[in-house]
Amino acid sequence: MVENIFYRLDPLLVCMTLMVLLFAAAEVGFLAMKRQRPGSEKVENADIALILGAALTLLALMLGFTYAMSQGRFETRRQLVIDEANAIGTTYLRAQTLPEPWSSEIQDLLRQYTALRVEIATRKDFSPERIREFDRRSKNLHGSMWSRATVLARERPSPIVSIFLQTLNETIDLHAKRLAAFRSHVPVSIYLVLFGISVAATGLIGYYSGTRRRRIWSLTVTFAILVGAVMWLILDLDNPVRGSIRASQQSLSDLQQDIGPPSREAIK
Repeated sequence: MVENIFYRLDPLLVCMTLMVLLFAAAEVGFLAMKRQRPGSEKVENADIALILGAALTLLALMLGFTYAMSQGRFETRRQLVIDEANAIGTTYLRAQTLPEPWSSEIQDLLRQYTALRVEIATRKDFSPERIREFDRRSKNLHGSMWSRATVLARERPSPIVSIFLQTLNETIDLHAKRLAAFRSHVPVSIYLVLFGISVAATGLIGYYSGTRRRRIWSLTVTFAILVGAVMWLILDLDNPVRGSIRASQQSLSDLQQDIGPPSREAIK
């Protein structure tokens, strides 16, 4: 439930909230050092700098690790679009070699299926109900194509039909792969740890500023902007719906132009 809410938020909003937390942490760290009692145990500046350096190093490692995870998921989604367009296109071409009336019927179903995939790609509303609806419509078309192909295989078995069944099976499998990739995100626990390290590091920056009895706003603002920008990039790559960086669907659009629109309404 937490993950569903988190990934339905705008990445920019999440990063703006993080930046506010970073500014607050810096202020808390500064005030904590400024209000330290004279008789209390004093932490040397060198010790603070050492701890701050370790925290910043850990933050850099976590940012790099998380970026690699989100970028890998983005590349997987992008490649699956190309793979699916190639699989549908190959299935369509091989459907042309089948005897009638199966050839025309399956080709039209493939046009409907391509139109549905393009429709999914252009949607911005991906509530759980909408995802289930698209999944149902896709599986209905899978069943229609597969039932016709199996009837053809029983009535007129041939090497051409066998090759077509393999290609159709690959097209159906890619739907499951794309759906799994769509639902695959960097675990929220990693983001929570990353946010915690960022806040702690910024708090140490504020604490270090307190040793000089003045706020170093240039350092704090620069650090918060840099961390917020990198976090926005990570979240944007990891979010296939809300993010502004989205995997190109041009391959499917080009395929739809090549094979043309369906001759009848898609199955509901």
